[in-house]
Amino acid sequence: MVRPPVAPVSHTGCAEPPLFCSRGAAFSVDAMSRRRHIGLWGVLLVAGLIGSARSQSLEGGARAVALAGATTALTADVWAHANPAAWADWRRAALSLMVSQAYGLEALRLGAATYVQPVARTTVALGARTFGFEAYRETHLWLGLARTLHPATRRPLRLGLSLRYQHVAIERYGAAGAIGLWAGLQAELFPWLTVGMAATNLNAPRLAGREALPRTLRLGLAYHPAAPFRLLVDVYKELRFAPDFRAGLEVQALPVLLLRVGTGTLPERITAGFGLTIGPIQADAAAEYHVVLGWSPALSLTLVR
Repeated sequence: MVRPPVAPVSHTGCAEPPLFCSRGAAFSVDAMSRRRHIGLWGVLLVAGLIGSARSQSLEGGARAVALAGATTALTADVWAHANPAAWADWRRAALSLMVSQAYGLEALRLGAATYVQPVARTTVALGARTFGFEAYRETHLWLGLARTLHPATRRPLRLGLSLRYQHVAIERYGAAGAIGLWAGLQAELFPWLTVGMAATNLNAPRLAGREALPRTLRLGLAYHPAAPFRLLVDVYKELRFAPDFRAGLEVQALPVLLLRVGTGTLPERITAGFGLTIGPIQADAAAEYHVVLGWSPALSLTLVR
């Protein structure tokens, strides 16, 4: 998440440092107006710091939220937000919608939609998401491709790439966008153990050539024995911040019901949720609890053809 700048205005009428000025999006804000908005930008700055540390765990469908975002090694995932390689084993056309709201605040509401379609031996994914409110809005659009290979080891190797257009609009500061390259892989070490790796914004994109978009790395393991449960652990690292250690557990309680719990360290949080399948419809609900800021609910609905 990009942090809104709070800075004096130069004689050119553009804030210093000029986040979007290189695109000619200069604007003028007089001193009195600037003082009136310091409180708003302070709130946005706090929201930006929170979002930088945890927005990843509030994306990727309610299933990912319930698992505290420990989904790098999770296979056959229609959202595949943590790792585009997870699309490789999704072999049915599907449309999924998702909404989450951090700490119950309307200003921190996120909505997203994705469509996944197998084409020959490749899975193609399209998606969009929006986060924020009138004064601060992030919009992402993506195109993803994933495929499963079978090397000499005969163990499946899944590879995925995603091009993501990331656009940020800040009231009185203008708007800008950039395209980032996201990539990931998953390797099945044993029939019961999968390892996953993924990275975002590998091309180091910058908004208006100035503001760097977050670059992240993650490593995950998925333990899925014959018993009806799946244990996932992840290490998530944004380059500018300390690592976030995540863990999630998914249990098949009934043929149509999955129960999930999770935990993470940055910030400290616990998560829980469930998944229900009725015919071609999959419904997932989740909530994340922060000891200070409270609950963040999430819901996703998937129609599988």
